[in-house]
Amino acid sequence: MEPFEIDADLARARSLPPGWYTAPEALARERRDVFPRTWQLATRAELVAEVGGYVATEVAGEPVLIARAAEEPDGLRAWSNVCPHRAGPLASGCGRRRTIQCGYHGWTFDLEGRLVRAPEAEGLDLADVTLRPLAVGAWGPLVFVALDPAASLAETFADVTEPAADLRWVMARDYPVDAGWKVYVDNYLEGYHIPVVHPELFKELDYANYRTVVSRWSSRQYAPMRPVTAKERASERVYAPEFEGEEAEYYWAFPNLMLNLYKGLLQTNVVLPLAPERCVVRFEWYAAEPPRDPATDPKWTRLVEMSDLVQAQDAAICAAVQRNLASRGARRGFYVPAREAGVHHFHRLLAECAQARD
Repeated sequence: MEPFEIDADLARARSLPPGWYTAPEALARERRDVFPRTWQLATRAELVAEVGGYVATEVAGEPVLIARAAEEPDGLRAWSNVCPHRAGPLASGCGRRRTIQCGYHGWTFDLEGRLVRAPEAEGLDLADVTLRPLAVGAWGPLVFVALDPAASLAETFADVTEPAADLRWVMARDYPVDAGWKVYVDNYLEGYHIPVVHPELFKELDYANYRTVVSRWSSRQYAPMRPVTAKERASERVYAPEFEGEEAEYYWAFPNLMLNLYKGLLQTNVVLPLAPERCVVRFEWYAAEPPRDPATDPKWTRLVEMSDLVQAQDAAICAAVQRNLASRGARRGFYVPAREAGVHHFHRLLAECAQARD
């Protein structure tokens, strides 16, 4: 892999080498050095709100089990979903239980991860066996897990508006993209492409006042919603503002999480790498007042239709960029300082992770 540095001066800096978007070795390094060291969205808090509530999932390629051991805010627990006896599965799906029992030989653990029963294992000191703990934390209506965090959850989201904890889950949808995860993140982190790629969204936003602010582990893009003109009706707009200066906020947290906030709504996007040239983007919607049936609710139908349209446009341009990055004409690109500070910030964090490992 070609080594790289990203100049701190945005005007002089050049973007990632094309090989870091296309080579299997690059993705292998990121799976080793980036995803395990960052906080990954694992589940929603409502599923583990009560003592005994549990969720079995996957985080950064690792099987993970999350459970609530106590009612206190710090009562969440997370472990490797692997029995320390002989790597059997501890749980699957989600639900509620008083103990955790391995599906292979029946070893049983309490909600603190301590072994309480091991059939026929005479002579074994139960106190010597515990589940492997992982870092876990709730933030708003979301639960995050980190395998080997480089920063705390609080540090990661220090400059991100925390969504209300009582927002309720509405629906989820997966969008496959024929591009690597970094191409998709690059695209999300700048509004520069909106006038060309998203004409429908461009009509909703005050693009001239679209801004990006970067922080240590996150960035914020915000744009006022364009006022409804005398020739329009509010019903013709998907994001009609209710007051002057009303904004949509688009947060990103390193490396692969997007949080879109507007009008009491939260949309999370998690970019999951599948291969150097493929990823899937998992969208989930939350609302203060969720519809009874989002499939038939007119407001939600319009929101999801706009999301489908924007995502299809993004998927198409990202696929074209991914193909071109594998061409002989691909070179390290340029940043436009007025519009691409977020992309530059992302690349510098990737370079920092690479250098820390090397």
